[in-house]
Amino acid sequence: MGETPGWDDVMREFLLESREHVQSIEATVLELEAQPGSQPLLAQLFRSLHTVKGTCGFLGFTRLEALMHAAEELLGLARDRRLVLDRERVSTLLALADAARAALEHIEATGLEPAVDHSALLARMAGAATPSAPVVVSEPLTPPGALPWRGAATGVDAKLRVDVALLDRLMNLMGELVLARNRILQCAASPTPGADLMTASQRLDVITTQVQQVVMKTRLQPVGQVWNRFPRLVRELAHGCGKQVRLQLQGADTELDKTLVEALHDPLTHLLRNAVDHGVETPEQRREAGKPPVGCVTLSASHEGGLVHLGMSDDGAGIDVQRVRQVAVQRGLLTADQAARLPDADAMMLIFMPGFSTAERVTSLSGRGVGMDVVRTQVERIGGTVEVHSRPGQGTTFTLKIPLTLAIIPALLVTCRGDRYALPQASLREVVWLDPAQARRDITRIQGACVLRLRGELLPLVVLASELGVGPATPDLDEGATLVVLQAGERTFGLWVDAIHDTEEIVVKPLWKHLKGLACYAGATVLGDGRVALILDAMGLGRRVGTVAETPAQVVVPEVVPEAPAPEDARERVLLCRTGAEGRVAIPLSRVARLEELPASDVERLSGGMEMARYHGQLLPLVRVASVLEARPGATERLTQGLQVAFGESLSVVVATHADTRVGLVVDAILDVAEVEVSLQRETRRPGVLGSMVVQSRATEFLDVEGTVRAVHPELLTGGAP
Repeated sequence: MGETPGWDDVMREFLLESREHVQSIEATVLELEAQPGSQPLLAQLFRSLHTVKGTCGFLGFTRLEALMHAAEELLGLARDRRLVLDRERVSTLLALADAARAALEHIEATGLEPAVDHSALLARMAGAATPSAPVVVSEPLTPPGALPWRGAATGVDAKLRVDVALLDRLMNLMGELVLARNRILQCAASPTPGADLMTASQRLDVITTQVQQVVMKTRLQPVGQVWNRFPRLVRELAHGCGKQVRLQLQGADTELDKTLVEALHDPLTHLLRNAVDHGVETPEQRREAGKPPVGCVTLSASHEGGLVHLGMSDDGAGIDVQRVRQVAVQRGLLTADQAARLPDADAMMLIFMPGFSTAERVTSLSGRGVGMDVVRTQVERIGGTVEVHSRPGQGTTFTLKIPLTLAIIPALLVTCRGDRYALPQASLREVVWLDPAQARRDITRIQGACVLRLRGELLPLVVLASELGVGPATPDLDEGATLVVLQAGERTFGLWVDAIHDTEEIVVKPLWKHLKGLACYAGATVLGDGRVALILDAMGLGRRVGTVAETPAQVVVPEVVPEAPAPEDARERVLLCRTGAEGRVAIPLSRVARLEELPASDVERLSGGMEMARYHGQLLPLVRVASVLEARPGATERLTQGLQVAFGESLSVVVATHADTRVGLVVDAILDVAEVEVSLQRETRRPGVLGSMVVQSRATEFLDVEGTVRAVHPELLTGGAP
């Protein structure tokens, strides 16, 4: 076949259109499996097959033309309702799509049709076209891990189709850019440019911004370009696992930068494998659980807060958190003590650790502990985060939060010891400035860590100068405090900096290879004055200081050594909690070991109405503070009944210490930490109360920890009240 002028363009267009048609054929065939007699789908499939067949005939690709013709014969019988496209016939048509895709790849690489013998496939097509009985497939399905359409992007795939309107807009802006350039050159040549130069510069800034926006839009591609490969993958995985799974796609038109779209293919593939292999149950198991036999896996995408949220959920069995803890200990990923201390939310994140798998045996799909580690690593490599939520018996949801683009991002510039740093705006929640009086009042230290009381919540602080090794761990509070509140995954912390500047869009440049191991940096950028600024990574910075754990771990209130009760008329740090509708109590911080949010499902009621919570592998006695404080002296029956009231999904628990014993004080809310001057008016008629005082302009009761515990669990106390 000799080359003629324009032959390369003809081939390029043929390959581009044929790939789209083959992709359409595959997607339509999968839809036909769910709707076997749909005439509109059959007509659409016919059009794609006929177009590829005609073009192949024109270009002389006879083998590919014969495959398309055989498929038309099969579909003609289906269109005439002489046969039904059952699972076996659908598999045959999918095998044809694979063969066509492989032929197109060979044509792209060599310019020639591959010398492949398709006689077996043609015979299989002919057998499938027999109306009398469904065809029996003798060839095994293509293994899911070796599907040919999961290969790397080729030259054709590396090209983009751009809306002509965008190109027209770009051409118009380029014309305006040339005019702005000429105007600036004219002003620069003038001996007194004055206001004209300022006006021309402002106009140049506006046009440059518009050009940037249009160019960025040309790179945006719908995430559906990744998703269109997944219905086939889910089908093959489900059949290989002996399950029935339906894939739902929501928000496939959500746009994302092309490089990110391609980078998400592997993480989403591993999540789907995990959902089908581990999440969705077999039809028999689903029937026993009262579920429909066909499981559902849903992929969703949406724009939220300047990020793209990608969700992957299933309605399967969910994640057994206790099993996760057991496997982590068995495989040496954590010690038994570390695993026991993890709350359920953090234990769930163990599935992302390298080498972790709950599979009993290794198969071609799972069991090696690689897939979920790949998900987390690749998502965080492109500046995203992964969250997981699961409910036993109801299913699991993974949420990937991805930036729209990695090339140009809005960032907040901050200063630390004379150097400027950039914080991506996607991680920014708010900026807080405290004058010296506010800083001394609202910033405290708990076990060596700085904490800010912000709107009733305790916010851990990270001193940037200290972490970079250029300043003290606690700055001078007499100078006030400049804080940037950052979001790192599901955790929030404050970054203490010297000064905050304006926000601007920065061009992200990769770090030198020798600096890529520094987890607190995400890259570098060149500012308008030519200086280089490092881009801080909120997730990496949080992990470095322990606010966000590399291996998920509990970081709430550090363990403290119990101290003797502070004498009255002395200053003492207390934990303020709400009990009941408006009641407030103060608990000495020296008696507090941890703050916990315990799921209601972890609470067990023993004989006699006493409540215990499963906590770190043991039973933790619980005392509902409000029930004790509201009871009349001697009303033991009422206390027992009060413990049986219904509760919500979680309990706010203050784990208090007494000698070597721990007890959980259940409160309605944990409010604040305050340093107070303990000056009590004694009240001997109320159980669990040493006295009352005024804290933060509110009447507050000073809790008698021993008296409160004695009211419900007297067996825990061997001595009298202190």
